[in-house]
Amino acid sequence: MNEDAANKESPRQEARDWLMQPERVRLWEDALHVLHISVDGKEHPNVHPHRVFPLSGYVDYLSFLDEKDKEVALVTHPGGLDKASRQALEKALDRMYYVAKIARIDEITESMGVTHWQVQTDRGYAAFEVVDLNHVRKMPDGRYVIADADGNRFEIEDVRRLDSRSRAILLSEV
Repeated sequence: MNEDAANKESPRQEARDWLMQPERVRLWEDALHVLHISVDGKEHPNVHPHRVFPLSGYVDYLSFLDEKDKEVALVTHPGGLDKASRQALEKALDRMYYVAKIARIDEITESMGVTHWQVQTDRGYAAFEVVDLNHVRKMPDGRYVIADADGNRFEIEDVRRLDSRSRAILLSEV
Protein backbone atom coordinates (compact mmCIF):
# COMPACT_ATOMS: atom_id res chain seq x y z
CA MET A 1 0.00 0.00 0.00
CA ASN A 2 1.51 3.32 -1.02
CA GLU A 3 1.74 6.34 1.30
CA ASP A 4 -0.98 8.37 -0.58
CA ALA A 5 -3.50 5.54 -0.19
CA ALA A 6 -2.67 5.18 3.50
CA ASN A 7 -3.18 8.93 4.12
CA LYS A 8 -6.45 9.11 2.21
CA GLU A 9 -9.49 9.16 4.48
CA SER A 10 -12.21 6.60 4.03
CA PRO A 11 -15.59 7.81 2.73
CA ARG A 12 -17.02 7.19 6.22
CA GLN A 13 -14.35 9.37 7.85
CA GLU A 14 -14.91 12.13 5.25
CA ALA A 15 -18.66 12.06 5.98
CA ARG A 16 -18.00 12.31 9.74
CA ASP A 17 -15.79 15.35 9.17
CA TRP A 18 -18.30 16.97 6.81
CA LEU A 19 -21.46 16.37 8.88
CA MET A 20 -21.23 18.27 12.13
CA GLN A 21 -22.56 16.49 15.17
CA PRO A 22 -24.45 18.83 17.54
CA GLU A 23 -21.84 18.55 20.28
CA ARG A 24 -19.29 20.21 17.95
CA VAL A 25 -21.57 23.21 17.35
CA ARG A 26 -22.63 26.26 19.34
CA LEU A 27 -25.10 28.91 18.14
CA TRP A 28 -25.98 32.33 19.53
CA GLU A 29 -27.49 35.65 18.54
CA ASP A 30 -25.73 38.92 19.19
CA ALA A 31 -27.45 42.12 20.38
CA LEU A 32 -28.59 42.86 16.81
CA HIS A 33 -30.20 39.40 16.43
CA VAL A 34 -27.47 38.24 14.06
CA LEU A 35 -26.91 34.48 14.26
CA HIS A 36 -23.37 33.17 14.85
CA ILE A 37 -22.12 29.59 14.71
CA SER A 38 -19.00 28.13 16.24
CA VAL A 39 -17.80 24.75 14.99
CA ASP A 40 -14.95 23.17 16.92
CA GLY A 41 -14.13 26.65 18.26
CA LYS A 42 -14.03 28.37 14.85
CA GLU A 43 -16.59 31.19 14.72
CA HIS A 44 -18.63 32.17 11.66
CA PRO A 45 -20.69 35.37 12.13
CA ASN A 46 -23.92 36.27 10.34
CA VAL A 47 -25.02 32.82 9.24
CA HIS A 48 -28.44 31.74 8.02
CA PRO A 49 -29.86 28.28 8.69
CA HIS A 50 -31.50 26.39 5.84
CA ARG A 51 -33.49 23.21 6.18
CA VAL A 52 -32.04 20.51 3.95
CA PHE A 53 -34.41 17.54 4.37
CA PRO A 54 -37.27 17.60 5.01
CA LEU A 55 -38.45 21.15 4.40
CA SER A 56 -41.19 20.84 6.98
CA GLY A 57 -41.64 18.82 10.11
CA TYR A 58 -38.74 17.23 11.97
CA VAL A 59 -35.38 18.38 10.65
CA ASP A 60 -32.47 15.93 10.45
CA TYR A 61 -30.02 18.28 8.69
CA LEU A 62 -29.43 22.02 8.67
CA SER A 63 -27.07 23.87 6.40
CA PHE A 64 -25.58 27.15 7.62
CA LEU A 65 -24.65 29.69 4.95
CA ASP A 66 -22.55 32.80 5.40
CA GLU A 67 -23.19 36.25 3.89
CA LYS A 68 -21.87 35.05 0.52
CA ASP A 69 -24.16 31.98 0.55
CA LYS A 70 -21.17 29.72 1.14
CA GLU A 71 -21.90 26.71 3.33
CA VAL A 72 -19.89 26.87 6.54
CA ALA A 73 -21.50 23.92 8.32
CA LEU A 74 -23.91 21.05 7.76
CA VAL A 75 -25.30 19.99 11.12
CA THR A 76 -26.97 16.65 11.66
CA HIS A 77 -29.60 16.05 14.35
CA PRO A 78 -29.88 19.70 15.51
CA GLY A 79 -32.28 18.60 18.24
CA GLY A 80 -29.15 17.49 20.09
CA LEU A 81 -27.78 21.03 20.37
CA ASP A 82 -27.39 22.53 23.82
CA LYS A 83 -30.43 24.45 25.12
CA ALA A 84 -29.12 27.97 24.38
CA SER A 85 -28.09 26.96 20.83
CA ARG A 86 -31.49 25.35 20.20
CA GLN A 87 -33.26 28.52 21.33
CA ALA A 88 -31.12 30.72 19.05
CA LEU A 89 -31.70 28.28 16.18
CA GLU A 90 -35.47 28.17 16.70
CA LYS A 91 -35.69 31.97 16.63
CA ALA A 92 -33.62 32.12 13.44
CA LEU A 93 -35.69 29.38 11.75
CA ASP A 94 -38.93 31.12 12.74
CA ARG A 95 -37.69 34.28 11.03
CA MET A 96 -36.37 32.39 8.00
CA TYR A 97 -39.40 30.22 7.44
CA TYR A 98 -42.20 32.47 8.62
CA VAL A 99 -45.25 32.10 6.39
CA ALA A 100 -48.14 34.53 6.83
CA LYS A 101 -51.56 32.87 6.52
CA ILE A 102 -53.91 34.76 4.18
CA ALA A 103 -57.44 34.96 5.60
CA ARG A 104 -58.95 37.41 3.09
CA ILE A 105 -57.98 38.90 -0.27
CA ASP A 106 -59.04 42.53 -0.64
CA GLU A 107 -57.59 43.14 -4.08
CA ILE A 108 -55.20 41.81 -6.69
CA THR A 109 -54.30 44.16 -9.51
CA GLU A 110 -51.81 43.76 -12.34
CA SER A 111 -49.49 46.34 -13.84
CA MET A 112 -46.81 45.54 -16.42
CA GLY A 113 -46.79 41.85 -15.51
CA VAL A 114 -46.51 42.44 -11.77
CA THR A 115 -49.46 41.56 -9.54
CA HIS A 116 -50.11 43.78 -6.52
CA TRP A 117 -51.83 42.01 -3.64
CA GLN A 118 -53.71 43.55 -0.71
CA VAL A 119 -54.66 40.93 1.86
CA GLN A 120 -55.53 40.29 5.48
CA THR A 121 -53.29 37.74 7.19
CA ASP A 122 -53.01 36.18 10.61
CA ARG A 123 -50.64 39.07 11.37
CA GLY A 124 -52.85 41.83 9.98
CA TYR A 125 -52.95 43.77 6.71
CA ALA A 126 -50.27 43.10 4.09
CA ALA A 127 -49.55 44.55 0.66
CA PHE A 128 -47.01 42.87 -1.57
CA GLU A 129 -46.00 42.32 -5.18
CA VAL A 130 -45.56 39.08 -7.08
CA VAL A 131 -43.32 39.47 -10.13
CA ASP A 132 -44.02 36.08 -11.69
CA LEU A 133 -47.19 34.01 -11.45
CA ASN A 134 -44.96 30.95 -11.13
CA HIS A 135 -44.43 32.25 -7.59
CA VAL A 136 -48.09 31.51 -6.88
CA ARG A 137 -48.10 27.74 -6.47
CA LYS A 138 -51.15 25.57 -6.04
CA MET A 139 -50.18 22.60 -3.94
CA PRO A 140 -51.70 19.12 -4.37
CA ASP A 141 -53.59 19.43 -1.08
CA GLY A 142 -55.39 22.60 -2.24
CA ARG A 143 -53.15 25.10 -0.48
CA TYR A 144 -51.60 28.03 -2.28
CA VAL A 145 -48.07 29.16 -1.45
CA ILE A 146 -47.12 32.64 -2.67
CA ALA A 147 -43.62 34.17 -2.70
CA ASP A 148 -43.50 37.94 -3.06
CA ALA A 149 -40.85 40.06 -4.76
CA ASP A 150 -38.90 40.33 -1.48
CA GLY A 151 -38.86 36.57 -0.83
CA ASN A 152 -41.55 36.68 1.87
CA ARG A 153 -43.95 33.78 1.81
CA PHE A 154 -47.70 33.72 2.22
CA GLU A 155 -50.06 30.76 2.37
CA ILE A 156 -53.72 30.17 1.72
CA GLU A 157 -54.33 27.02 3.73
CA ASP A 158 -57.64 26.12 2.07
CA VAL A 159 -59.21 28.12 -0.76
CA ARG A 160 -62.62 26.72 0.17
CA ARG A 161 -62.39 28.47 3.54
CA LEU A 162 -61.91 31.88 1.93
CA ASP A 163 -65.00 34.05 1.62
CA SER A 164 -66.61 33.93 -1.84
CA ARG A 165 -65.27 37.38 -2.87
CA SER A 166 -61.67 36.46 -1.93
CA ARG A 167 -61.98 33.14 -3.74
CA ALA A 168 -63.31 34.86 -6.88
CA ILE A 169 -60.46 37.42 -6.84
CA LEU A 170 -57.83 34.70 -6.43
CA LEU A 171 -59.22 32.39 -9.10
CA SER A 172 -59.58 35.24 -11.62
CA GLU A 173 -55.89 36.10 -11.27
CA VAL A 174 -54.09 32.76 -11.02
